[in-house]
Amino acid sequence: MEIEAKFVLPDLETWRRLQAADSLAGFALSASRVKRVRDTYLDTAERKILAAGYACRRREQSDGILITLKSLNDSQGTIHRREELEVMLPSEQSQIPVGEWPASLARERLTQWIGQSPLTPLFELLQTRIVCNVTQGKRLVAELSLDDVCLTVSDRRQAYRELEVELKSEGNEADLMSLVACLRDEWGLQSEPRSKFERAMAFLQE
Repeated sequence: MEIEAKFVLPDLETWRRLQAADSLAGFALSASRVKRVRDTYLDTAERKILAAGYACRRREQSDGILITLKSLNDSQGTIHRREELEVMLPSEQSQIPVGEWPASLARERLTQWIGQSPLTPLFELLQTRIVCNVTQGKRLVAELSLDDVCLTVSDRRQAYRELEVELKSEGNEADLMSLVACLRDEWGLQSEPRSKFERAMAFLQE
């Protein structure tokens, strides 16, 4: 289960100030690292995965292709809770049919939903992510990410910035709510109720 909070970043100045911060709500922020991420969201021509209440993301990584199924947004205000199912494909086998993927719950679910139907791209997301750990002593509470996103749908593009705070195994929801309160009350950020997938689907349908 993925549990995270999402906020809109209104301007470049806020983005830069947050990059320079070394603490938040009494938690320490580690030195940041930069991740460049290329994601392609997939579905069948009939949108069978969407009809099942999930999104399917293909992420290129150095060790292969990570396929992630995410349940559609269960948002309670700022907090998002989503089921995640993952399977790793070797890079050279990224085009094989779903039924030939490594055994996994992700493969089982997709086979159940789409049968023999091929997967095709819906849209592509390119992100530059400035990522740091949120800690309290030796406890890893969360991961904070400042995301610079570029969405491509056919020949149209949309760019925006947002902040995500994802709860980690040593953190709890009280920790997350403290971070949410700080970002809302001290930084003046507005919550983002939609996932990146939902924002992209709205743009796709325009």
